[in-house]
Amino acid sequence: MTTLKDIAKQAGVSVAAVSYVINGKKQLSEETTRRIEAAISESNYSPHTLAKSLRMGKTQTIGVLVEDVRGLPTADIVNGVEDYLETKGYQMILNDLHMLEKLYNQYDQIEDFKEYINDRVQLILRSHVDGIIYVGLHDRHIDTIINPITTPFVFAYSHGTCNDHYVTYNNFDSAINATNYLIEHGHREIAVIAGHPDSFPTHERMKGFVAAMEKAGLPVHPEFVSYGDWEYESGYRLTQQLLTLPHRPSAIFVMNDLMAAGSLNSAQQAGLKIPQDLSIIGFDNREIARYLPVPLTTVQLPNTEIGRESARMLLSLVEGTEVEEHCLILPCSLIERASVASLPTV
Repeated sequence: MTTLKDIAKQAGVSVAAVSYVINGKKQLSEETTRRIEAAISESNYSPHTLAKSLRMGKTQTIGVLVEDVRGLPTADIVNGVEDYLETKGYQMILNDLHMLEKLYNQYDQIEDFKEYINDRVQLILRSHVDGIIYVGLHDRHIDTIINPITTPFVFAYSHGTCNDHYVTYNNFDSAINATNYLIEHGHREIAVIAGHPDSFPTHERMKGFVAAMEKAGLPVHPEFVSYGDWEYESGYRLTQQLLTLPHRPSAIFVMNDLMAAGSLNSAQQAGLKIPQDLSIIGFDNREIARYLPVPLTTVQLPNTEIGRESARMLLSLVEGTEVEEHCLILPCSLIERASVASLPTV
């Protein structure tokens, strides 16, 4: 991280001289001014940024710590963060924890890497950032992971406690909307293929599914409820099991698109037509969803908006302005494609 002292050393002048040039408070010689301006230019810092940093005692830099840059939501979230920071004259430094290899899909085991994660937090803090955004791979409570720090901090795509600051998406309402979409299309016998039974999104989405079914006066058959592991193979296998039942569902709500892809291919290989014989709705709107043999109706997460709102919240903390909401939970939207049929209502 370039400082005024670094620029002063490069230009062969005092820190005060650099300050004079940046703020225009004192006229220096043409040669001295030229050397300072050249050092500022070579440091990739604009005079405006340095001036503001000097006045406010801030670096105008935000640290973004991501659990893995390859994770499904990460790129869009980081883009949202960067877009908002640019509008406010801030820059971003990114640090990747590479947690995909460490966790695979066992996201609840993040506690095992607490020391490693906090070492990375300290590494970012040594860059004199004004605040940190932590971007999760999976929506869950991770407030116990980060040791207390005084630097402003926001969780993105994950939860803290009511005393923390975080931005994520609404699992419960999104599951209600997905289930209602099937019901509005005439489906009454609806199965669900969930993720890990101990996963926070699984709990919330299952509650939303049950709430929608109960409100519509529809039964939730125990044999229609199964739990996978968020991977393609579990969606394939669990759909095979559903298709062996004497009384089969007309639709399946699958809690992510990878499992939904497995479900769709399993049904097609069993000779069923999608959606004429079986309707399937997914969750996440992964890129694969539009390229399946039957394009998948699914739930779109507001990942870019999560990034923007996380940055907005963090800068409010950094600049000492009022934060309207400590905990911001954003709505999802439904992407209609071709995997859900309309049934005649009785």
